[in-house]
Amino acid sequence: MSTPLPPRLRAMIINYDPTQPDALTISEFCKAQKISRSIFYRIRSRAESEAASALHPRSRAPRNPTRQYGPDVVNELVRIRKQLKHDGWDYGPKTIHYEATILDAFPGGQVPSVATIGRLLAAVGQVDRNPRKRPKSSYLPFARSTAMALWQLDAFEFRTGDGKVRTVYQLLDDATRYDVGSWAYQHHENSHDAHDVLTRAIEQHGPPRELLSDNSKAFNQLRTGTIGAVEIYLASKGTMPITGIPGRPTTQGKNERSHQTLQRFLKANKPQNLSELRKLIQRYRGHYNRRRPHQALNQATPEIAWQTLEHTPATEPIHLSVLEAKAAQYVQHRRLKHLAVGTAPMVVSKTGKVIEAGLFAEPATVVAADQILIEIKKDQRKVFYQGQHISVPSSLADRQYARIVTEDEFVLFDPDTGEVVMSFPLPLTALYKSGKLIASYSIRGIYMVNATVNWERKAERYRKEYELRQQQMPELFLQE
Repeated sequence: MSTPLPPRLRAMIINYDPTQPDALTISEFCKAQKISRSIFYRIRSRAESEAASALHPRSRAPRNPTRQYGPDVVNELVRIRKQLKHDGWDYGPKTIHYEATILDAFPGGQVPSVATIGRLLAAVGQVDRNPRKRPKSSYLPFARSTAMALWQLDAFEFRTGDGKVRTVYQLLDDATRYDVGSWAYQHHENSHDAHDVLTRAIEQHGPPRELLSDNSKAFNQLRTGTIGAVEIYLASKGTMPITGIPGRPTTQGKNERSHQTLQRFLKANKPQNLSELRKLIQRYRGHYNRRRPHQALNQATPEIAWQTLEHTPATEPIHLSVLEAKAAQYVQHRRLKHLAVGTAPMVVSKTGKVIEAGLFAEPATVVAADQILIEIKKDQRKVFYQGQHISVPSSLADRQYARIVTEDEFVLFDPDTGEVVMSFPLPLTALYKSGKLIASYSIRGIYMVNATVNWERKAERYRKEYELRQQQMPELFLQE
């Protein structure tokens, strides 16, 4: 902060007359008094309009001082927050601001800004501490530009007050986040209930162009080489069923995030049976679509976005030959992978049951193999080979795999889909080892499906290291 000029110097500037004989020029005067010409002219200008007031600096107080909110405003904000939390809705500053603006009357007649609401609530301890999250700018979000271009379908289990586990299906429009047909059923996730959810929604809103789901057999069986009842029904309506990448739930990120909102609402209202659960879902859909502002929609509600955006529904049925070709493409891709790594045609499912060859009936290289079912946990992401612990990326965590070890290959694959997720040649060669722990990205010839960006970056560094060593010491890499 600069020091204001003293009144004596200001008086000299005001009284200075460059027309007097032997008077200094303005530049010489400013240099002698150690001030800039801009300050000189600024004070002279003030003296012409403000007279003696120019002898003193202007006040540094802001012209528009910060508005002070009394305890009645803070109490009202806390009341809104507690009510939202009690009802099971989001209760952040943006939601509180929206609820305050639609009240008939607010204390003082002016609702604070979103930032001010956050500051006032923090001052009275009405905040929840959240862990630091990955910045939104690091994500590459995708969304259709028109309504009805894509729907997302997913399900989760919820235990009601009578102790029974129910299945809740959520069906959202991708572009508008509009809930087109969420509903609850008494059985576990299955294609019959998924078919019913879609039928109800399509009868009300019409068929979308595409339906995105995960790779659950209740939703989409194309990756297994077959066509289920859900896919046939969708094709008859002109909807193309598509799935996300296995092991990457972020593809269905919009639906996964909406699970949190619905689950919070259901836990707050504690439904006792299926009937109460369905009534709550109806109430939730009305609030979610028509009243709850959505940050991804610039604080608009899904219903406003649904009514505003252009609708591009499906127009004509899809011939089953299109789905058959898509299923055959998945099968062929999987067969080529199996033939490339020489896996045996026997597959072990998640339940430990041996599955018949089925789709893998074409002859493959049958070798003596050690086949076991393993599970990789999130807090212990490693597989074992001859007493060595091989680390794996987080994208493989919380899933079960079948492991095959042949004379020249270590293979890890999904027992249900048959997709190879990791393999490397034997004997094992690695450049990074700490005790018994071997970093998978440092293994020579490693293959990893859907690896994380960090893992792939490290693996690329070690690939270049292997190439360099092969050029410098070729005798170590000779094939017998």
